[in-house]
Amino acid sequence: MILNLGAGKKLIKNAINVDVTAYPGIQQVVDLSVFPWPWKDQSIDGIHASHIIEHFFDQKKFIEECYRILKSGGFLRIVAPHSSCITSVGCLGHYRTYSYSTFNDYLAKDFYMFKTKRFETTYQRLNWWHEAIDEEGNLNVGGKVVIKILNPIMNFIINLSPRIYENVFAGVVQCREIIWEGVKI
Repeated sequence: MILNLGAGKKLIKNAINVDVTAYPGIQQVVDLSVFPWPWKDQSIDGIHASHIIEHFFDQKKFIEECYRILKSGGFLRIVAPHSSCITSVGCLGHYRTYSYSTFNDYLAKDFYMFKTKRFETTYQRLNWWHEAIDEEGNLNVGGKVVIKILNPIMNFIINLSPRIYENVFAGVVQCREIIWEGVKI
């Protein structure tokens, strides 16, 4: 069983699409700010959490719930706003933004928040634009074409050295999101 938490309109085939709102295609309506979540301990094979963790005041509790319901070897995939993205910083519903190393440092290393590592990082990258180029339908045709051309070029450059990008260029060229995936140890 794979969950797509906070799915909204980003439905994933072969996953249970979960949201607090009963949008079309949502299979389970759950208020994820109410703990514990309705799934049993170690009952879930994988979790997709795209642009949802930043909406939680207690992000540690969000991670703890993911960890609790995931089976050993289950995956957690987090997509979250990068700290250089001004539209994410300015969103009233966001409690924070993230850097390239946030999830790897806090979840895949022995570190103060969880004491011991919880996950093994399997994938990590920055995205100049969102994975879904125009999911909300805000771009005109010309904008979509420009983004589709520039996105792979910018992603290639940014991910050559994410640390150099963040420390030198992020103030000039914004990055929309970080993608991190890990498996539960």
